[in-house]
Amino acid sequence: MLFITGFGLWFILHEFFPELMIDYYFVIPLFFYIMGVIFIFRFRRTPIDEPKKMVNLYMLIRMIKIFLSFVIILIYWFLDRQHIRNFAVIFIIFYLINLIWETYIYMRMELYFKYKDKQQKNPKKSIEQ
Repeated sequence: MLFITGFGLWFILHEFFPELMIDYYFVIPLFFYIMGVIFIFRFRRTPIDEPKKMVNLYMLIRMIKIFLSFVIILIYWFLDRQHIRNFAVIFIIFYLINLIWETYIYMRMELYFKYKDKQQKNPKKSIEQ
């Protein structure tokens, strides 16, 4: 998903909005890819049978991502003040696309966990009985 979004946004910027293109565009998809991998590994370590921990982890992940996003934009501002507006706009667009995608994935994950829990509580009776 990140590869498609990253390449798609780069293509749109390159072809239709070349004045918004920045030199270090690759940093944005790379940041979201690394954050996604870290969060996936973190979620795999969280017990499925404790929904409060899952919700707390989800909210913690959101806060960490917001904080680190601010730090990335701030670092870019120190390095290239001239193009900070373009970088921030592109970063925010990518952030929103990623937010929608992650919310969808986490929602599906939660529905799956509920389904599995329901299946374990009410196993199907065999036909032979």
